[in-house]
Amino acid sequence: MSLSKPWNHFGPHHPFPEKQTFAGLYRDAPSSLVSSRGLSLPSAFAPDSSVNMNALSPDEMERFQKLSNEFEPDVQGPLVSTKQSSHSIALDYANADPTLSTKTNALAVTHPMSRIMKGDGNCGWRAVAFGYFETLFALRDPLRLQRELARIKSLNSLLDQVGQQEHLYEIFVDATEDIFSQASAAIQNGVQDETFLVDAFNEEYSSSAVITHFRLMTSAWMKLNPHRYQAFLSLPLDQYCATQVETVRTEIDEVGLQALVDGVIEGAGFGVEILYLDRSEGDAVTPHQLSPNRPSGATIRLLYRPGHYDLLYRAEPSVNMAPVVNYQYAMTSNCSPWDQGALSFDVNSHLMSIPNLMADPSFAMAPPMSPMPSVSPSPASSFRVSPPQDLYQSPMQTHAPVPSIPVSSPSSMVSAPPPPMTSLPTRSSDGPQIRLNPLVMKPNLSHSLPVTTPFKK
Repeated sequence: MSLSKPWNHFGPHHPFPEKQTFAGLYRDAPSSLVSSRGLSLPSAFAPDSSVNMNALSPDEMERFQKLSNEFEPDVQGPLVSTKQSSHSIALDYANADPTLSTKTNALAVTHPMSRIMKGDGNCGWRAVAFGYFETLFALRDPLRLQRELARIKSLNSLLDQVGQQEHLYEIFVDATEDIFSQASAAIQNGVQDETFLVDAFNEEYSSSAVITHFRLMTSAWMKLNPHRYQAFLSLPLDQYCATQVETVRTEIDEVGLQALVDGVIEGAGFGVEILYLDRSEGDAVTPHQLSPNRPSGATIRLLYRPGHYDLLYRAEPSVNMAPVVNYQYAMTSNCSPWDQGALSFDVNSHLMSIPNLMADPSFAMAPPMSPMPSVSPSPASSFRVSPPQDLYQSPMQTHAPVPSIPVSSPSSMVSAPPPPMTSLPTRSSDGPQIRLNPLVMKPNLSHSLPVTTPFKK
């Protein structure tokens, strides 16, 4: 991705701080420097101090500048911290500017976890390098890990093209390969956390070697693609790489960070996003995507505070899984199976599925009844089923007469009274029965099929 326009590449506002003013550098000057002038540290920097720093000679001012540039504060803490809640960042700005306080509170919601980098001048390089290996390990793909190792090793050709000596950079490449080996072994052993990676980056030699390797790859990429970065530099590109990229303990700036993404991270398919914590308008941090194309894989997210980088972890979207409700009612699982082979007739599934088609087989031998008998109300059983002659006499006998069933003449059918209720066959007391229609059964079948529990009412 070329840096065609600064505002288009780095965002609508310049997120990085301007050069520190000369007076501001005195805040980090050692006390011995001030005491040589016969001044105490509080009196020298008190707002109402009567000392005029502009009265110093040019040689003294140059000496102050040199000592300030060489001063390294004693920063405490690990090089890479474990994951922690982003509420700690919000607490750091609780009493700060209201805009920063509001943004850090919102940041703790959208990115609840963070990882703090030690502010020793390498925090930006370290954050990207650690995020690269952490993202690669989180994918748990051994084949992709091997492809990435081969790709990183292939970038040695860039170092050779710009004149780097192999015997000088190979120790840094070996340190990077060792991180790959540890990640591969962790995946094969089923390790789920990245403790081994945190320990490796907290070891001074290993961490510095990996960061130096990433610096050299970035510098070589910029030297081979000067047309993409020279327009955004105030000094020649070779000089910029020598003083700002290859030199240790020099913090990464916007141009170097973009070159690191273009030359090293982009090939892995990972994205890099910066969230700027500044006083710009809005209630949330300002995000900016450094990747030229929206990545298909994971994204490394950096939190930028003036002069410092940390890692952020976005909240994973939660999936609302509604409970599965079983709407089955009155189902039983202990029903005895229907042994169809025990029946002495061929069961026709289409006929047996017709409602009210089943009747007591004993009615087949009963005297014929009138088509519409008049039966007076009586306390009959609720399971009484009308005889099949009453329901299907005319249509069934017209198309498919059964020889075994006697058919009476119309005169006899009209004059024959219905059988008394006492002449009906006795039913068993063990519940309702399914009675087979004589049209779908053989004459020698004299038993009914029991009704299982789900069909009882």
